[in-house]
Amino acid sequence: MGPQCLLSAALLLAQVEPREASQHCGRLEYWNPDNLCCGSCLQRFGPPRCPDYEFSENCGLNDFGDHVMYPFQKCPPGQCNPNSEELCSPCDGGARPPTAAGTGQRCLQKPVPPKEPCPSKPETLSISTSQGPSSLAISSPLHTIPRQALPPYAIPLVLFLLVTSAVILLSLQRLCNRRRWNAVHLYPGLTCADSNTHTFFLNSSPGSLEASEAELPNLASQPLSRLLDELEVLEELIVLLDPEPGPGGAVACGTTRHLAARYGLPAAWSTFAYSLRPSRSPLRALIEMVVAREPSASLGQFGIHLAQLGRADALQVLSKLGPSGACLV
Repeated sequence: MGPQCLLSAALLLAQVEPREASQHCGRLEYWNPDNLCCGSCLQRFGPPRCPDYEFSENCGLNDFGDHVMYPFQKCPPGQCNPNSEELCSPCDGGARPPTAAGTGQRCLQKPVPPKEPCPSKPETLSISTSQGPSSLAISSPLHTIPRQALPPYAIPLVLFLLVTSAVILLSLQRLCNRRRWNAVHLYPGLTCADSNTHTFFLNSSPGSLEASEAELPNLASQPLSRLLDELEVLEELIVLLDPEPGPGGAVACGTTRHLAARYGLPAAWSTFAYSLRPSRSPLRALIEMVVAREPSASLGQFGIHLAQLGRADALQVLSKLGPSGACLV
C-alpha cells in the first residue's frame, strides 16, 4: 500500500469517526460551550418539520458546538411521529421509553420557534437556528458530516500517519534491496553469469589479467579521472553498466553495483547511488568516489574489473580512448 492510499484511508477514517453523545447533556439537549449550559433542542430548532422525523441525539451537535450530523433524523423502524413530537413513539400506540437526563446546568428558557413547513425533499432541508448572530444554515444531505465538523486533531493525525507510513515503506524497500544484493556484495570475487554460456566466472588468474591489460595498452597507466572528461565514452558506459532489471527480471550481471563492490564500496553506498537515479548516474558517482579516495586509480584497473565481470561490450567502448588527449572513433 503506497503513501497516497494510506493518506486516503486516514482521511476517510477521520471523517467517519463515530459520533459520541454529549458528556454533559441529555438526549434532547445540546451543550452550549459559550454559556456552559445545556440548551433545549426544541427551543433552538423548533419542532421536527416533517412527519415521522425526530430530533437527532443532542440535535446533531457535539460539545464543541460543531454540527456533526443533521438536527433531525427519520424515525426508527416500527416508530412514528405524526404530530411533530420531539421523539418518535411506537406506531401501535405503545409507551415511549424515558430519556436520560444530563448532568450539566440548564440554560435559560427561550420561546419555542414556530414549526416550519416540511419541504418536498426532507433530505435537502435548510435549517436556520434561533441563535442570533451565530445562526448556521445547513443545506446538505441528511447524516452528511460537513468538512468543518472534523475534530481539530484530524489534520495533525493524518500528517503523522502519512510521515510514519512513508518512513516505514522506505525502510522496508531499502531492506529488501540490501537482501537482494547481499550475496553479490559479500562475495565481490564472484561475478555474474554469462547470459550465453550460463557459467560463472571467479576472479581471473594473473595471466588473464595481464591479457586484459594487453588489450588496452594505451590505457593501463592513464588516470581513471580521464573518463570524467571524455563525456561521449562515459555516456556509452553509463548506458551499458547502470541499468538494472525491471520487476520480475533476472539478476543483472556486471552492473555498476558489481564494480562498486570490486572497488571495496559497501552495499549501502550502491543503494544510495541508485536511489539518485535518473538525475544522477551511479557510474559517474562511482568514478568520482574512487578518484577522490584513490587519485592514482587507473583506467587499466577499471578495464581489469570489467574483464573480470565479463563485460566485453564495455571494454570495447573503453578501447575508444586513445593516448592521453585523443579519442579513437
